[in-house]
Amino acid sequence: MPAYRETPAPPAGPLQAQYQDVRGRIHGWRPKGTKDWLLLYTELGECLIRFAGGQFKAGPGDVILFKPGTPQDYGQHNPAGKWRNLWVHWVPRLEIIPWLAWPELSPGVRHLRLPPELRGAVLKELIFADSVLRAGLPYGEFLALNGVERALLFCNRANPRTGDLRWNPRIQQAVDHLARNLREHHLLGNLARRFGFSRSRFASLFRRQVGQPPGHYLEVQRLTQARHLLAYTNQTLAQIADQTGFSSPFYLSIRFKKHHGQSPRTFRQQRQR
Repeated sequence: MPAYRETPAPPAGPLQAQYQDVRGRIHGWRPKGTKDWLLLYTELGECLIRFAGGQFKAGPGDVILFKPGTPQDYGQHNPAGKWRNLWVHWVPRLEIIPWLAWPELSPGVRHLRLPPELRGAVLKELIFADSVLRAGLPYGEFLALNGVERALLFCNRANPRTGDLRWNPRIQQAVDHLARNLREHHLLGNLARRFGFSRSRFASLFRRQVGQPPGHYLEVQRLTQARHLLAYTNQTLAQIADQTGFSSPFYLSIRFKKHHGQSPRTFRQQRQR
């Protein structure tokens, strides 16, 4: 076991980004991963990525992706070294999950090495995401997401697997069905039968293509919608719970606090200020 403490994980849902210039040692270690995706882009210096069965030294132009639930072990271990990087924690929109089909260093740890002509464009978009989040602009999270997605489009120009991994059309239908029906109670077996799968095959294929189990994906979508309603409407917590498929305002509050680290009331008060 490493001799360092587990790095706190951010709540799944809100997009977070940070552009940082690290001098000396820094390390991230989350043995259970996070509930969202983590992107690490190295601009200058080096970062050591450790995983089961090996390690990889990321240098300028290397982009690393950790899928949800994948152990994370990365850092700059030279006390005299430096590592200028930008990280992003976020829950991708479903439409862009196929963009993330990069080659893997290890199960759940994906990697691209960008050619020099793409590095400036990717860095510019990621810095844009960081800057609008820091500025606290109205709808800043949506602007930041726009920047991250533009960066991923540039990344895909360097992806040798572009076009290799395609959505199973029935999984796409299942995803669309869940997104349109947040209020409904969904059972895994019923979903599998509805879209022509066995229960185990549906669960396995959904997780591989979407990056999350069906139940977890559904809850994250419900909590993301609840967060938007808290931020941009005056609806009561009871109304929001009803719209997003939670059995009660109390249960919504429990799940919201677990995922976002604060109660719905505190979140709304902060956004209003």
